[in-house]
Amino acid sequence: MSRAARPAPLQFGSPDTAASLPKAGLHRAQPEISWVYVPRIQPGDYPGRSRFATVYADKQFKRWVCAVQFDILSNSLMEVVGRVTWYLNLGTRDKPHAGRRGNYYAAWIKANGGLPKRRDRLSPRVFEGRYARVRVGDTTKNHKQDLIGAEEAYSVIRSVLRWETGGPPQ
Repeated sequence: MSRAARPAPLQFGSPDTAASLPKAGLHRAQPEISWVYVPRIQPGDYPGRSRFATVYADKQFKRWVCAVQFDILSNSLMEVVGRVTWYLNLGTRDKPHAGRRGNYYAAWIKANGGLPKRRDRLSPRVFEGRYARVRVGDTTKNHKQDLIGAEEAYSVIRSVLRWETGGPPQ
């Protein structure tokens, strides 16, 4: 079919839309709606391995965020119990900023084993591929900052208690 012979796409709300939709009683394909299932983990302290860290702009909260994803491990360190994310706020400026009073700065120094060598570099890579003891907790609010019940809550990393591996060479 040539490009000129193709019918124009239907616009919802136009009179032609209703005429072209299937009649009642006919089955039409429904689009699949996907979502990501994340298992909830009982709040407590667990061994974990950080998989990766990324910095992104959170458009809804108008801020920069560093997200560090952990595999939460069983006590034997052989089985992955679940994947949980640690969120660190990086401010609302035009670029990500780690202030000295912020959680990112304190977490970075703890993971690095000391202050940065250069004053302008606090890469999130310091968190990647390392074993740690983490504290897992449940969320208490949704994306609208409304309080939620246990059925809507999901697990997040509240803090890294200590880093077991990695860090700068001694």
